[in-house]
Amino acid sequence: MTPNPANPTPNRKSRLLFAALLVVGLVMLVARTASRPDVGFGEMLVPALGGLAVAGAIALIVRQDRRDRAALPATQRNRQDHGTPN
Repeated sequence: MTPNPANPTPNRKSRLLFAALLVVGLVMLVARTASRPDVGFGEMLVPALGGLAVAGAIALIVRQDRRDRAALPATQRNRQDHGTPN
């Protein structure tokens, strides 16, 4: 059975939502920095690159967590996480 492109799968929807939230956060950071009258382009570039690096790190962490969770057996996949074991 092939997926219907008009009806994206929940995984695809969550990926799109996740990417949209990261992009919106980065745009908000740049807009806030650009709205200050005493900030030049060079001073705006550093927070934007930092925000991009943080967004990339968050994306890598989430992808790794999803990959690890998908590798679990079905009985353990949906159980509540109790943190780091001792």
